[in-house]
Amino acid sequence: MTKFNELAISPEILRAVEEMGYEEATAIQASAIPASMEGHDVLGLSNTGTGKTAAFGIPAIEKIHEYCKDPKVLIICPTRELVEQVATELRKFSKYKEGIKIAPVYGGQPIERQIQLLKRGCAIVVGTPGRLMDHLRRHTLRFTNCEQVILDEADEMLNMGFKEDIEEILKSFPAQTHPQTILFSATMPDAILKITKQFQNDPVQVKIKSVQRTIDTVDQYYYEVPRGKKTNALRVLLDRYDPELCMIFCNTKSMVDELAAELNAHSMKAIGLHGDMKQSQRDLVMTQFRGGKCPVLIATDVAARGIDVDNIALVVNFDLPQDMEYYIHRVGRTGRAGKKGKAITLISGKRQLYDLKAIMRYTKTNIVKRLLPTSEQMEENNRKKFITEVLEACNEGVNQDSMEIANELLAEGIAVENLISALISMNYKNEIIDIADDEVRRYSAHFDKVRLNLNIGKNVGIQTGNVVAAIIEECAVSAKAIGRIDVRSDFTLVDVEAAKVDIVLEKMQGAMIRGHKVLIQIDEAPKRKRSQSMRQGKHHGGRKESSKDARKPAPRERRRGAGRHERSVRKSKAKK
Repeated sequence: MTKFNELAISPEILRAVEEMGYEEATAIQASAIPASMEGHDVLGLSNTGTGKTAAFGIPAIEKIHEYCKDPKVLIICPTRELVEQVATELRKFSKYKEGIKIAPVYGGQPIERQIQLLKRGCAIVVGTPGRLMDHLRRHTLRFTNCEQVILDEADEMLNMGFKEDIEEILKSFPAQTHPQTILFSATMPDAILKITKQFQNDPVQVKIKSVQRTIDTVDQYYYEVPRGKKTNALRVLLDRYDPELCMIFCNTKSMVDELAAELNAHSMKAIGLHGDMKQSQRDLVMTQFRGGKCPVLIATDVAARGIDVDNIALVVNFDLPQDMEYYIHRVGRTGRAGKKGKAITLISGKRQLYDLKAIMRYTKTNIVKRLLPTSEQMEENNRKKFITEVLEACNEGVNQDSMEIANELLAEGIAVENLISALISMNYKNEIIDIADDEVRRYSAHFDKVRLNLNIGKNVGIQTGNVVAAIIEECAVSAKAIGRIDVRSDFTLVDVEAAKVDIVLEKMQGAMIRGHKVLIQIDEAPKRKRSQSMRQGKHHGGRKESSKDARKPAPRERRRGAGRHERSVRKSKAKK
């Protein structure tokens, strides 16, 4: 692996990279950064999640002089979310480079605000094709002095119908200039190759070879976590899964240290491992982890190399990996020596969900969605855990001191049940950790059922009664917990009471219905419908649609309507 200090980048950017905690460059970064900094056009074939932003972002920042007001670099991205993500990462990389301004431009935001931002001057523009075209038409954006143009996820932009916009943007550069053109794409269809032939000059091809394989011995799940609540969600899930040994992966050294401190502050024995540690420290950490003294090990991908522990019960991706190959290496830490393992991934926001689905395609595996526990489930889990601990203490026996204290208390005439109740009140802490999303809180009263998707339907003879019977038998839930069932041709949708969703997901996964194995997961369609109806103001507290909001017929539609009316009038006159 190549380290960042071997890539001849400036001390300012190197300082920012090290401060972010990145230890080594990914394969795409190690290949693309030198080629780009040497001035070559670059054609990169690389999947999502391989560290492309740094691969093109670091050389882009290196091109900028201090306090440059004319756009020197243009970065084109397919979506608003990716524009925001790229702009945020570039600001981190340029933290110690004075006066570099980055302007994100995309639809869904008032264009006047963006115009003012561009007028004040910026060195790097990151935008979506549609909004960039708007600025070009208004002449609020010019590329007279632009030296570099970057197309990120080019195939995705073509799939979204931006081919003509991209070509128009690239043609808007002055004829006498040829900006350095860098293009990244997960696939290379003919349309991409056509763009490279037309707009790139003898590009250096960077293709990352990787070994794809499935992970068959590991049950893989993901949880959508509200922003800012990841650490809380991790505490809840560690308490719920209660693994004997667990590995948690973070992308940076600083996050390893922060997370270890946070878990230890809440009485969870965790220890960190990263590249800043000496070998003696690493040896001590691994001794404490293997022996169970610190059953939670938090590590970066680089630091985890060479760790060989067979009985890790749970792997947690606290951060999505920088490279999809890393996902395979991480998850492969569990499910060894003939045992089944579990791996969970925490994600926040649509962009990370998009990245996770790319990992699913890459690894050819299904990562099943699960819901975080509700407050009621947390309370019940805490209660059961406390009862188990008390029973274990009773089975282990009591010592002489505790027996003498018990006799003294009973001698005071205190009833046994009152004594037990008082001791429970002193020791039982039913902590509810805040992991709820504000939007979930607001609308949870309206949606008390969750829709699940089963992979079998009418094509294998499944009927409603079969599904109901199987869920009741496998999950030991009442029929009242099961709502509407919709058996389609090759899948089935089932509404299940929210409090029972987790047990149904766990018990029905791999169960048999009429001789067919069931794969079950949460269906995404209801969420999309809810979010759409919320935007339209159909829920309590939402804005109702006014007459001004009603869609006005397009001119062509009005002409069609007028034409039909005129023809009907002529026919009625002819009859008369």
